Formats: sequence, structure tokens, C-alpha cells
Amino acid sequence: MAARGGSKGSRKPSAGPAPRLGHGEFVTWPGGPTAIYDLLERISAVAGDSPDFGTAGISLDRKRLVVRWFGEPPAPVRALLADHPDVEVTVQLTDFRPADLRAEAERLVAEHPAVLAAATARPEGDGIEVLVPPAVAEAAGGPEPAVAGISSDVPLFAEVGEAPPT
Repeated sequence: MAARGGSKGSRKPSAGPAPRLGHGEFVTWPGGPTAIYDLLERISAVAGDSPDFGTAGISLDRKRLVVRWFGEPPAPVRALLADHPDVEVTVQLTDFRPADLRAEAERLVAEHPAVLAAATARPEGDGIEVLVPPAVAEAAGGPEPAVAGISSDVPLFAEVGEAPPT
């Protein structure tokens, strides 16, 4: 069973696969160390609405946290990251502002619904993952040729797939 945490609400039990999460939200899994989730909760509370805050990554052993950020994190975030004796933290700088990637992903889906089933900012902050429906990809000769005519200022990483349920 997982619990949803983050800046948009308290932890709530959930059954089945992890829910689609909003920016600044994360899934917590019971039975492991809570220090990493406590730190992530504090970071989300301080910086969850920042356009520079990207997707955080938690190691499988739940002892390491990667905080993705565009530019230098502000002082309150740096202070939180400096005081975490039970968690190894790495700040990974992103190539693009995470909020800009999310906005670009929304624009791409809105402007190219016949070609794109979905688009999301990559957690690494280096571009946008786009899903091309199988029939569209097949007709174009693959997902990359299908998106070749789509203009974007950020790299597109195309795969064949359908939009996930909402």
C-alpha cells in the first residue's frame, strides 16, 4: 500500500498502482526509513510551488534523495538540504526550468492531438517525453519520424504508447 504525500495534501492510503501525481507530490511506501520522506515533505512544503523545483528521485533503498533544480536552490531549500543526517542528498541541476517543461508539454499535446497521445516533462529536466499512438507511429515509420515536424525549443524523446488513464 502506498501513501501520497507532498505539498498538496496529507498522506492518504492508496490501493493498486501509484496515482498520477501533481508537481511537488510523491508516493511513500511503508516499511522503510521515514527520514527521506520527512525531508522530501519539508522540501515540498518550502519549494513545491517553485518553477525551478523539478522531480525528486528516491533511491530504491530509500537512503538517497536526488533533488532536481534549475539554477541555484534558494537559501531555505539549501538550509533544509544541509541538515539531513540520515539521508544522502544530491542536487542535480536541470537543463531547463521544470515549470517551462510542464507548460511546453501541455502546449504540445494541445497543438498536436493527432500526433501525440501524451507529453510530460522528463524527471531529469532535459526535455519532454512524448507518446505517439501506435497507428500514428506505424504510419510514419516510427515515433521519431512522427514527431519530426513538431517544433519545440526543447528536446523531444518519442516513444510509442497510449495516454495513461487519468
